[in-house]
Amino acid sequence: MNKYYSMIFLFILLSCQDIERGIPTNEDDIAPSPVTDVQVTDIAGGATISYVLPQNENLLYVMAEYTVRGIALEKKSSYYSNNITVEGFPDTNPYDIKLYSVSRGGTKSDPVTITINPLTPPVIAAFNSISMNPTFGGVKINFENESEANLKMIVLTTDSLGDLYSEQTYYTKRKTGDFSVRGFDAKERLFGIYAQDRWNNYSDTLFTKLTPWYEEKLNKSHFKAVELPTDTYEPHASDTYTLERLWDDVWGTDACFHTKPNTGIPQWFTIDLGVEARLSRFKLYHRKGGNNGANSDGQYSAGAPKILEVYGSNAPDSQGGWESWDLLGSFQSVKPSGSATWTDEDIQYACVDGEDFEFPVSTPVRYLRFKILKNWGGVSYIYMAELTFWGEVLETYN
Repeated sequence: MNKYYSMIFLFILLSCQDIERGIPTNEDDIAPSPVTDVQVTDIAGGATISYVLPQNENLLYVMAEYTVRGIALEKKSSYYSNNITVEGFPDTNPYDIKLYSVSRGGTKSDPVTITINPLTPPVIAAFNSISMNPTFGGVKINFENESEANLKMIVLTTDSLGDLYSEQTYYTKRKTGDFSVRGFDAKERLFGIYAQDRWNNYSDTLFTKLTPWYEEKLNKSHFKAVELPTDTYEPHASDTYTLERLWDDVWGTDACFHTKPNTGIPQWFTIDLGVEARLSRFKLYHRKGGNNGANSDGQYSAGAPKILEVYGSNAPDSQGGWESWDLLGSFQSVKPSGSATWTDEDIQYACVDGEDFEFPVSTPVRYLRFKILKNWGGVSYIYMAELTFWGEVLETYN
């Protein structure tokens, strides 16, 4: 038997096997029966639709077809499931959904048309929760996102000509949170904000006029390490991880201040700011590790600070005692996603943007003492990449 006849024989054999397994050929493909007993549960920005599947052997999936903002969309659910969820609706208006049973050959059944009434979309609910208030150097935004939807919030303000422009875009899926947009003088200006979801649905824009609180960034060239008795300041492994790394303006990398293992928790260290200042806030930049647990010595793990206190003094005890120190604030590091792994938002927040903390007490101080009460990994050492401070400088000493 030559090669030509062998191929014909193989094709006939495989075709017969397909027929025996009940897989229809295109010529035999017929439309499945429609789904029945359709039930609708409206959800935020969409609906979950349940149904009884037809008893057709050639059923492959159920498809929902609908139109949002003039755009035709479809969603599929395999024959292993008896429900389908449609999302991305921009409002609470009624929408018609057509359900089709679809065969293995792509033939659709007659449609079953149902109407859904989406609950308030997450992008609108989040927008309705927004509040804007003045903060140091700018505006502080608080929000709630009960559905934990992927959202972005776009903050607007005006340029020198009074024209609106986008100053910052904040990405989040946090259930509740806040963020600040800074870098402005203590003069009244217009701020606006709107929200957008992953389906390009937009909220309205909220506008407010407010006056940012005055602050200035402290000059890090004045900072010095202070080695007090009882402090933990000796670096781990080598001079690479010295205390001075905290003010070298390098973050978003592995570079950091890292204390020696087995030095205990709590532990503390001291910085001379070189100025006397009323401090408004500080940023803590975490050491950057790998993505999704690839490196355990990074953000939100091992020696990354989780709970800390910051003390201030103008005349610290040279023996390392605490009597000359005043508590300026207690702070807790937050992981935006709350997940077991690290998301892009977590890494951006901790290692690139930095965690922003405001001082509730504005007593003028020159020296700061950071006391780490707990770290993310429960280990007996700490590390952090950078510290930056803002406030009102009253006097410079060096």
